[in-house]
Amino acid sequence: MKRLLIVTGSKNDIPLLTDTKKYLKKEKIGFDVKVISCHRDIKGLVTELDPKRLAKENVGVVLAIAHSVANLPAIIAGYLKESPIHVIGVGIPKTDIDKLSSLLSVISIPKGIPLLNAGIGEVGLLNAVLCCVKILRA
Repeated sequence: MKRLLIVTGSKNDIPLLTDTKKYLKKEKIGFDVKVISCHRDIKGLVTELDPKRLAKENVGVVLAIAHSVANLPAIIAGYLKESPIHVIGVGIPKTDIDKLSSLLSVISIPKGIPLLNAGIGEVGLLNAVLCCVKILRA
C-alpha cells in the first residue's frame, strides 16, 4: 500500500498531529512527517519532494498543513502537478481573524494546480486525513 507524507511548515505544527498520527496507526497507514518551510528552505522542499524520491518511498499522498496564509500546500501541489501523487492542503488559522485568510490561501490557487482542500483548522485536518486514507486504500 502507498504511504502518506505529512509536510508542515513549522515544528510548532507537530502537536496538531497527535490525533492524526494515532488515527493513521490505528488504520495501519504508513506515514512520515517532515517539517519544511517553503519560505525559508525552498531547496530543501525541492529535494525532499522530488517525485522520483517520493516514488522510491512509495508515497501516494502528500498532506500539507500550514498556518495563516498557507502557501505550502499550493507550492507543493504546483511542484508535483505532473506526478501521480495527490496533494491535500489544510490551512491552520492562528486566530479567529485568521480563518478567512487561511482558507483563501489554500483554495485560491492558479488554474491547473491540482490541490484538494478539506477545510481549515482541526476539522479540516480530520477531514483531510480521512480523505488521505480513502485515497491510499483505493
